[in-house]
Formats: sequence, structure tokens, C-alpha cells
Amino acid sequence: MTVRENFNLEMIELKEEIKLLGSMVEKAFFDTMDAFHSKNKAKFEQIIENDKYINAIELDINEKATLLIAKQQPVASDLRKIIVALKVSSDLERMGDLAVDLAKAAERMHDYEKFKEYEISLLEMANKAQHMMNNVLIAYKESKVMDAQHVASMDDVVDAAYGEFIWKIINITITDKRDIEHITQMTFIARYIERIADYCTNISEWIIYEVNGQRFDLN
Repeated sequence: MTVRENFNLEMIELKEEIKLLGSMVEKAFFDTMDAFHSKNKAKFEQIIENDKYINAIELDINEKATLLIAKQQPVASDLRKIIVALKVSSDLERMGDLAVDLAKAAERMHDYEKFKEYEISLLEMANKAQHMMNNVLIAYKESKVMDAQHVASMDDVVDAAYGEFIWKIINITITDKRDIEHITQMTFIARYIERIADYCTNISEWIIYEVNGQRFDLN
């Protein structure tokens, strides 16, 4: 096997591991919002516990990418692929951390019927972010610049939903001081969802950089 063939094979394996990482993060986010919707507090603990596996895979990707640079001494275009692999895995790991933060915030909430409309808004926002995550992972796998740009454009929709949600939250009339904790945690959840969408946009930027060597700010 030539050096070039060996590099291509190891790069494919690296991307496969990032694909696995992405699917785990995507599941963590989906499971968190599903548990939020069903008020399944036992599931939150499982999500928090599983984060260690996400962290371990991200660390393994870092080690493999670093070793690939040391062994293969890649040319500029190949080095760019490795750098993007490191950046994407790092963004995915942070999204996994945000899924944990979401689970912890949701755990602190109370099941008050009067907040149902706000919780529905959060689920709708999360659905948009989940759509972004799914699409950007496909775009990375297939190196599709146009799809990456489309994902980035969806971030504006999530930002608008976040702004609208915060506006509604700050105008709630508090009649029971026990509601303050619930409102605070909903605010955190909205922020975490918005940040996940931002990381999807970051990955979109890295896809474009990998393909054409140009770095654009899509936020």
C-alpha cells in the first residue's frame, strides 16, 4: 500500500469515528428533549452519565488525528482535512456538553401546567436545532458546501425563535416565587439550544474550509 493510499484509508477511518461521535451527540440532544417533553427525570441521569463516552471518543479522535499528522506529514490540502476533523469533533463534544446542561436544567424544573405553552416553544426551537444538526452531519460526511451554507442560514430561524422566547419569558407576571426557578431554567434551556445551533453553523464553516480552503464567518 502506498503512502497516499494509507493516508486516505486512515482519513476515512477518522471520518467514520467523527460520524459515530456525531450520531451519539445527536441522540443525546434528541433524548434530552424527549425526556423534557415526557418529564422523564430518570432519563436525564442516563444522558448525563453517557457524556463520558462522548468525551472519550472525542479524545480518541484527537489522538488519531495528531498521530496522522506525525506519521504522514500531509500536504496542505490533506492537513486541512485533519484540522477540520479536529475542529468538528471539538464542536460536537461541546454540543454534547450542552445536551448535558440541558438535562441538568430540565431536572430542576417543576411540572407546572401554566408553563406548558413555553415548554412547547422550547420543543419547537429544539426541533429546528435538531434539524440543523442532522443536516450538518450529512453535509460534513458528503463534503457538500451548498448544504453547509443552507444549515448556516437556518441559524437565523433559531436565533429569531430564541429572541421571541426570551421576550415572552421576561414579560411573565410572577405570582408565586416558586415559579422563579422554573422560569430561570427555561431561560437556560433556550440559551443552550441556541448555542447548539451556533455550533452547527461553526461546523458548516469548517466544511466550507475543508472543501475550498476559505474560511467564512456564517454567524
